[in-house]
Amino acid sequence: MRSKEFFIGAIVLLCTPDLFAWGQEGHRVIGQAAYELLDDEARSEVARLLGNPADDDMGAAISKACNWPDAVREQAEWNWSGPLHYVNIPRSTSQYSRERDCPDGRCVTEGILHFSSQLGYEDLALKKRWQAFAFVCHLVGDLHQPLHAGFRDDRGGNTVNIEYRGEEWNLHQFWDGVVVRERLQDESLLVDQLVEAGGVEAAQDWNTAEVKDWTEESHALAASKAYPEQSEVDQAFADQTWDITVERWKLAAARLAKVLNAVLGESEILLEEPPSGS
Repeated sequence: MRSKEFFIGAIVLLCTPDLFAWGQEGHRVIGQAAYELLDDEARSEVARLLGNPADDDMGAAISKACNWPDAVREQAEWNWSGPLHYVNIPRSTSQYSRERDCPDGRCVTEGILHFSSQLGYEDLALKKRWQAFAFVCHLVGDLHQPLHAGFRDDRGGNTVNIEYRGEEWNLHQFWDGVVVRERLQDESLLVDQLVEAGGVEAAQDWNTAEVKDWTEESHALAASKAYPEQSEVDQAFADQTWDITVERWKLAAARLAKVLNAVLGESEILLEEPPSGS
């Protein structure tokens, strides 16, 4: 495997709200589809990082890794990692700014870059590289949940109360799990759909500047599609939410595979061009 090391700023501590994107099901589906989209070199390296499980056990190994950042975030050792799962962008703008929105690198956007960088260090301890893979898998999934690039004033929809089918939830819960648990039936079939949709993008070189674009894409969806017109959610909004969820999973799987193919496989990492005149 070629060494593909590049520098990105360190992640430090911050307090965290209660945000868990997509639930275990979503991260499992995204991770498994991305694995199927890897080139041979990247797939071999991911399998090695996961302990070379048997084919029948690979899905469980991917699910464990891709859900691990949520599993440990409440532990004292990992309390610092909570802010890595989201980013807040003002309602007044459509653009992500690291200086304004993530000045210390403590958000999902910069977390993807940081842990992708760690994953590329061949000399890093195997345990650390497994953790880096877990974070990359998980955070790419998180970033594609629109409310994880939402607004600070309502904590990504956590303070927006809604009612659906006679039960009360907050809007973030609705997006993260309520619709997923109601609509997701055959995970294997959905994985196949994600793989079929993602082949072209997964094979492309990865420019690190794309993570900013993915952030702004989610933020735009948060502003335009994530909020129902009334507190009582109707079937049309639930249908729309599920349709958006599936499309976001397709993009997340393809883009995760693109990152892994670039960091661990045969594609290339293209660093963001500096501003003109600098």
